[in-house]
Amino acid sequence: MSIPRDYTIYANFYTNRDYKGNLTLRDSNGFIVFGPVECLGRGTSDANNNYDHANWMLIDADTPTGTYYTSIGSILSPLNSYGPNPIIELDPVGGNALLAANNGRSGFLIHGGDPDTNANDIWYPLRPTYGCIRLSNNNQQALIAKIKSISIEGLGILYVNNSL
Repeated sequence: MSIPRDYTIYANFYTNRDYKGNLTLRDSNGFIVFGPVECLGRGTSDANNNYDHANWMLIDADTPTGTYYTSIGSILSPLNSYGPNPIIELDPVGGNALLAANNGRSGFLIHGGDPDTNANDIWYPLRPTYGCIRLSNNNQQALIAKIKSISIEGLGILYVNNSL
């Protein structure tokens, strides 16, 4: 028996994750109830990955495309990394997301956090994460509020695509 999902989030990115994508929320009837807002699915250019953020199979790289089940989590610390709002937990269930999880990746989230400090960065004011989807703190707050207004359990589904 499958668990009912009350909403659907779409995170659409460019193949080059240096560029910001957009995120929308649809209710159970398919109507857009939030967004589109800017989001970033770019991982870090970590030395452990030979500075390759684009290989989604690697830990701390770009957010993998695919399907995730979602649920509202708690406020995480440090606040500068995750923001002052609850996070959305992501459970990979299909596509590259599931392949990456089976390869040892974990900890996928949608969250806020402090803005980038370099206005010259392409992704400014958002900043790269360790494989999560980042929103501004204000957009994260608004997204959580909207989900809570349309979903009793806070359970949904996320589709991450390179469709821009």
